[in-house]
Amino acid sequence: MSETAKTEPEDLTASYDPADDAMCSRARERFTGDRNRRLPRRKGRHDTLPNFIIIGGLKCGTTSIHHYLGLHPEIHMSKPKELNFFAAEQNWDLGLDWYRGRFDDRFKVNGESSPHYTNRPRFNGVAGRIHEYCPDAKLVYMVRDPIKRILSHWVHATGAGYEKREFVETLNLPDTSYIHRSMYWMQLQPYLEKFDRGQIEIITQEELGSDREGTMRKAFTFLEVDPDFTSEQFDREWEKSAAKQEGKYQFMEKLIKLPGFRSLDRNFDRLPESMRWMVEKVVHSPDKPPAPKPDIPDDLMATLKGRFRDDVAGLEAFAGRSFEGWNDYS
Repeated sequence: MSETAKTEPEDLTASYDPADDAMCSRARERFTGDRNRRLPRRKGRHDTLPNFIIIGGLKCGTTSIHHYLGLHPEIHMSKPKELNFFAAEQNWDLGLDWYRGRFDDRFKVNGESSPHYTNRPRFNGVAGRIHEYCPDAKLVYMVRDPIKRILSHWVHATGAGYEKREFVETLNLPDTSYIHRSMYWMQLQPYLEKFDRGQIEIITQEELGSDREGTMRKAFTFLEVDPDFTSEQFDREWEKSAAKQEGKYQFMEKLIKLPGFRSLDRNFDRLPESMRWMVEKVVHSPDKPPAPKPDIPDDLMATLKGRFRDDVAGLEAFAGRSFEGWNDYS
């Protein structure tokens, strides 16, 4: 693909955020092997473009629902999960043939999950690119309580070594990625300009956790596949935060940055499901309670609720419901 990435008129300007920069660099680095191929990849006879994309958000249950959806016999979910193709600064340069090769037209539904698709203002123009190449795609936006998402994001960033700043000082900044990624209504605006309302579904991490079967039935109905499919593997929760502050997680994060181990990180999602789950149990300790989160001082809590008030109201109006388990942002 030789054309340059387009931007949208309403694109915002991103300020430098060191933790987000490190996270995005790590996401792009995972595809170094694809970028360094000496011979072009052979086009497969069943290659196709997706007709379903999970557009985010970060730390909102996208990994778990990606795995649950992939268990359905009518659905093929990409391996690896986060292709980040339509974010121009990430993997757009790998080309449309590379992207097609992640999917299989023998399935009714082909999907991928890339939380960086709702990472404005760092990555702009994503919705326009998706619409240009996949105009009929159905979109799912996974969300969770904005403040709880921030806390999970912080635990992830500090555990992975991306974040070195002080918690309160950082969250008092008006333009940090922790705030922007929790402004779901703001992030959704470019998609509303390009896609019909019926192509977009909102699912909360809270409802996925409290009513797994019902939420998956809702997702399957939206995708027009057998809604009654179920699996005992729906009980598995992926990438829980239990291990983020533990020594073994820190050790693994350092290990996979070494040249001899980078391929393990790049190819983890390509492993068979059973093998991935074995690694998941070792690295993320899914049976343990969530990792401890920082305490938010009362004045900062009031500031955060004020920042998210209008954004939450807009999203709830769009979804046609209030979100159970969320803080009161009214």
